[in-house]
Amino acid sequence: MLKYSHMKLSNPASTANTMTPRATVCVHGNIVQPEYPQLIDETSRKGWGTTFWGKEDTVNWFHIPLSVPNLIDGGRMKLTKVFFYFHNTSRSPINAVHVYDGPKLIKAYNNLHLAGDHARVLDRSNSFSIDPVEVVFGLGLSVSVQFPAAPEVSPPRWILFTTAGAEFRT
Repeated sequence: MLKYSHMKLSNPASTANTMTPRATVCVHGNIVQPEYPQLIDETSRKGWGTTFWGKEDTVNWFHIPLSVPNLIDGGRMKLTKVFFYFHNTSRSPINAVHVYDGPKLIKAYNNLHLAGDHARVLDRSNSFSIDPVEVVFGLGLSVSVQFPAAPEVSPPRWILFTTAGAEFRT
């Protein structure tokens, strides 16, 4: 398990696209919660984020709430991107990312199979563009992680979440 005592995270606004976001909100990885805690063998919350070790042959959703700027200067902002920094092994791939406005599903990214170290730089594996949409309620990211059965020799089943965020434009 790698330890991130001196992480350097890139500025999400500088890598998004040529249009600068009007607002970016972020939360620390310590806020992440599993949907099914009974399917987690161990949880470790540290200064750099939260690591979850999943039980063998399970799938779990991890939920990340984000506060949103509902009104700025009397107008509603439009969500254009969500992102989260993570590090996992090939034994714990991310299968899906769903974006919610309260109870309403805004966007679903399925069949992803994401793995590796994406805890330091914004990239195509941890950043998801969204057609501009107004967010009326709270914003939630839901991340599905698979913890498959183990062959005799393989890396452990874990995932580390370090931060998550969203970009908004007018």
